[in-house]
Formats: sequence, C-alpha cells, structure tokens
Amino acid sequence: MNYKFSMKFILALFIFAQITSFLFLLTGFLYEYNVSNIISTGIIVFLLFNLLFSNTAPSRIIYNPQTLLLVSLISWCIAEALYGIYEGILKIDPYPSIADFFYLSGSIFFLLFFISKNRSYKIELAIIASSIITFSLIVFYVIYVAIFIFDIYDYSGNIFDFVLLFAYPIIDLLIMIGAITYYFRGKSISLNKDYIYWIFVSAFAFFSLIADISYGYNNLFGISSNEMLSDMYYNIGYMLLGVAIVIKIHYINTSKNN
Repeated sequence: MNYKFSMKFILALFIFAQITSFLFLLTGFLYEYNVSNIISTGIIVFLLFNLLFSNTAPSRIIYNPQTLLLVSLISWCIAEALYGIYEGILKIDPYPSIADFFYLSGSIFFLLFFISKNRSYKIELAIIASSIITFSLIVFYVIYVAIFIFDIYDYSGNIFDFVLLFAYPIIDLLIMIGAITYYFRGKSISLNKDYIYWIFVSAFAFFSLIADISYGYNNLFGISSNEMLSDMYYNIGYMLLGVAIVIKIHYINTSKNN
C-alpha cells in the first residue's frame, strides 16, 4: 500500500486547512459546533497517516512510535467532534463529559509516544527520575496552595471539574518538558537532523497549557466571554504540532533522497 503524497501537496493542504480553521474561528461561523478545532486536529491525523503508512511496512506499523501519536490525535479529533455535538447540537455543557475521556486518552497516548521515543534518544534513567521527582514536588505545592490557601475546590463544583482543572495543565507541562529534553538530546547526537521539530512540539504544549489554564479558569468562575480566546490558543497549538509533523515528513523525505 502506498499512501505517500508529494511534499508540495501536503504543505498546500496543511496551509489551506489552517486558513480555513482560523476563518471559522475568527468569523464565529458555526462556532458552537467546534468546527475550527475539528479541522485543526483532522489535518494532523491526515499528516500522521501519511507519515506512518508511507514510511512503514504494514507488518511493522504496530511497532512504530508514530502509531501512538496517531492514536493520540485520533482521540483528540473524536473529543473535539464530541465537544461540538454536545455544545452545538445537544446544547449541553461539554465540560466535563465523555469528550474529556477522549481528551485524556489522547494525552496518555501522547505521553506513551514520548516514552517509546526514548529508545532512540536514550536519556539516562537518573535524569528522568530526578526530573519526575522535581516536577512532582512542584505539582504537589501548586495543588496544596490551590486547595488550602485559595479554596479552589469550593469553586470547582464537583470532583471531576477539580481533577480536570489540574490534569490538563500537568500533562501539557510534561509534554513541554519532554519535548525540550528531546530537542537538546537530539541536537547533541544529531539524530537524523530532525530534532528541530521538537521545538514546535514544545510550543504546541505551551499554547495548550495556556489554553487549558484559561479554559479551566473560565469554567471555574463561570466566565464565557473568553472562550474564543481559549480556542485561539488551542488552534495555534494544533497548528504548531502540524508544523512539527510537516518538518518530520520533510526530513524523512530528504534523508531518503540523499
């Protein structure tokens, strides 16, 4: 099976999808159906399909780390679609809902993708352990301050709102730290010269972090006027992740031609 498309076609389609996505968002057309985020995640799913199936033998696809990333983005795309169904069709608050199950599932697969990539980057276990311990202490401190000083739990409504309020930003931070670590590790060993794309993955996580904090804050205090701003951050994040995948495809094609 050959699903490979030319680089020019991939780039043109990606640019067209991003322009369309931002037009839907900025004009507010079908905003309640979450069309812009569906388009943004959908084009990344297409890019990953092309990356995976054009460079991996069918018998080896299940062993390719990119498969975990593909499952992650499919989960997020489903979540965005469910979000649009809840808010646009059913007129129900989608937070929290089954959509969050797919958001969290996608995040878990994204983290598993990071773990699987360490087979290539070979970051020492001691560094990983110390980073996890340091990160855990920071998270514990933030949650402690939020609960016992600012009484966040009293505002969150229920346990699910409270858990999601912290879960999404924590996952974003893990992805951002992991991407930055892989960038510097990849730069030091020049692994296929594709380490540059980790910069865009970390930027994706950064904008997702801002979006999740903004969305969680708005939901916590019942503010609806800033929802479009949160979606703007989500869209920028997805766009940067798409750029990362395009860069990855470019480097793979370049290495094959050399």
